[in-house]
Amino acid sequence: MLILANGVFDLLHVSHVRHLEEARRMGTRLVVGVTRDKYVNKTGRPIIPENERKEMVEALQCVSDVILCDSGTDAIMYFQPDIFVKGDDYRAKGLLKEEIDLCTELDIDIKFTRPNKITTTSIIERIKCTS
Repeated sequence: MLILANGVFDLLHVSHVRHLEEARRMGTRLVVGVTRDKYVNKTGRPIIPENERKEMVEALQCVSDVILCDSGTDAIMYFQPDIFVKGDDYRAKGLLKEEIDLCTELDIDIKFTRPNKITTTSIIERIKCTS
C-alpha cells in the first residue's frame, strides 16, 4: 500500500521524523512531496532551500521516494497513493478543498498522524528568544 505525506519540512526536527515514521507504518511504501520554495506561504520561510530539504527527507530510512512539488494536489496526482497522510494539526485547520476533492475523485483515503508538540515555528521562536 502506497502512502503519501507532503509538506515543507523546513528545519527537519523530531516531530517531522515521528510523523513520517507513523505514516510509513500505515502501508508498505512511504513517498513524500516536499513543497518548492516559491510555494511556501510563511514570511521568511523556508529557511533551508528546497533541494537541501528534499535531500534531508530522502535520507530518512522510512522514506522510499521524494519529489519537489508545488502543492499537495501536485504530489497526489504524481504518486496517486492509497493513503494521503497529514499531521494532526490539519485535523483542526483542515486540508485544502482541492486536496479533499482530488482524494475523493481518486478514491484515496485521508488519514492523520498523532499530535506532535514541536513545530518549526516554535523552534524558530526559541532561537529568537535566546539570541
